[in-house]
Amino acid sequence: MLSIDKYAYSNRILTWRPQIKGLIWLLGIILAFQPILWIKGVLIIVAVGHTLYAAHLSVHQYLKWFYAILPFILLSIIGIVFTMSANKQIIYYPIRLFGYYFGVSKTMLPVGLHLGVQVFAAVVCTYWFALTTPFQQIIITLKSCHLPNLMIEEIMLMYRFIFIFIEAFEQIYRAQKLRFGYKNFRLSLHSSAILAKMLFEQVMVNYEHMVHALDAKLYDGEFKV
Repeated sequence: MLSIDKYAYSNRILTWRPQIKGLIWLLGIILAFQPILWIKGVLIIVAVGHTLYAAHLSVHQYLKWFYAILPFILLSIIGIVFTMSANKQIIYYPIRLFGYYFGVSKTMLPVGLHLGVQVFAAVVCTYWFALTTPFQQIIITLKSCHLPNLMIEEIMLMYRFIFIFIEAFEQIYRAQKLRFGYKNFRLSLHSSAILAKMLFEQVMVNYEHMVHALDAKLYDGEFKV
């Protein structure tokens, strides 16, 4: 069982109706994208606190879920707030490069920070939903919304292959680390290249196994969801 499923099937609010959880998640997403900053802050505190309580998570375990997405959030913010201009008056701590000034834009810094808080609020709401709602209940929620079966099937396959990908990554990375594959920078680059190659091959092998399993069960092109 995947680690996210372990929490989803053993949390304190497992017996809540999945439609109620879906509505709470949707309300959280709406609040995350509204313009008032302090509401976002309250939302983050409430969502994080209830996730820790409901899923029996420690702070350290919870923070580990952000290791993969924080680089993407930070890169997005950096791309927004840093700029290059001929006018150094619009830049904090300007650095002169090639006749221009490079630094943090005074105009875009508040926008970037606001976007960061907005995305973080949406992420913690999504983690609350994912860590307290088993995937079977998510499917029930989607069907109660009368979504097309094809869309539900696509979501189901995406969910499965995302976590197959993560599981394969963890297994290969752990094996490389035990063999000191990341001892220094040169070895890290070499190990990362091997990891990418093996990961692609492993995902393709898992896909073939799934196809064979479906063929053995007389799959007719439609999942019974």
